[in-house]
Amino acid sequence: MYLASTSRCVALLLLGLALVSASSTVACRLPAPSPPSPAPPPAQLVVAAESQRPEQLPTVANVAGGELWNTVETFTGQGNETTSPFHISGTEWRITWTADAEYPEYAVFDLFVYHEGAQGMFAKMISHSGDSAGDTTYIYEGGQDYYIKVVAANLRSWSITVEDYATKASLSPVQITRIYYKGRDQLESIEEGYDIVEADEYVEIKNKGDYPQVIGGWVLKNISKGSPSFTFPIHMPCCCSWFDDWETCIEECVPPSPCALEPHQSIRVYTGEVDDESGGFCFHYVPGDIWDNEEPDIAALYNSRGEEVSERSYVIPAENNVPAGE
Repeated sequence: MYLASTSRCVALLLLGLALVSASSTVACRLPAPSPPSPAPPPAQLVVAAESQRPEQLPTVANVAGGELWNTVETFTGQGNETTSPFHISGTEWRITWTADAEYPEYAVFDLFVYHEGAQGMFAKMISHSGDSAGDTTYIYEGGQDYYIKVVAANLRSWSITVEDYATKASLSPVQITRIYYKGRDQLESIEEGYDIVEADEYVEIKNKGDYPQVIGGWVLKNISKGSPSFTFPIHMPCCCSWFDDWETCIEECVPPSPCALEPHQSIRVYTGEVDDESGGFCFHYVPGDIWDNEEPDIAALYNSRGEEVSERSYVIPAENNVPAGE
């Protein structure tokens, strides 16, 4: 009796496993006839994006007193050079340099720090001493773009590292990198009596990290005026124009992809026009002219939890009648 009962149990168990295995195989072979399931709520997307490994964050160095410094740019060379512009968000930053010379007594290495877009004297001068192979200089101003003119001679190589004092916002890999505040269609729009002015001005945002970052539900806002604000959609825009093959275009947009920035990818949020090549994002702000041409505004980017992750302004040259990018 016991053996018979045990045999029936084993047979039932084997039958059940066979059914489970068969159903799994059938499910894997079936096509997906229904449309993609809805995306998870924004909070779930953000958790996935922001729970990345520390390597995605900009390089941050610990120094005495527990201070944090964020690496902005590193430049290297051998002779004279003018660096590309870089942005300092806060009001305290530093330049750490090294100079390698076979004969230090004959070496020349001077740094002249200038404000980008402004004419006049340099903001800071750093002069190399023949008996020094490196040093760090602190600068107590910021909130704008700078560049460095390097005067070098009799050197094998030199290196310059620019760091700003790290805040919580500056640790995010997603940063506002440019405000194109004076659109080139301004004069034409005014002369022809259009209501939309400077539709082609934009804010550029870049993922400086090495991992994708989901930005669905994030908000870009002009905090100087308090408005307008732009909320990134959960899915990337499907950029189809009237000249496209609609069927092919729609097929390429299914399933919809999350609104995300790939590593080192840049996008733009325009005021009144849609540019497919830079992401297709637009305020659709009918009055236009979000970013003031006379007094610099401040753009801020917030994640879906309402935490500020980036902030940026721009410098208006003295001759502001010439269109300028930032």
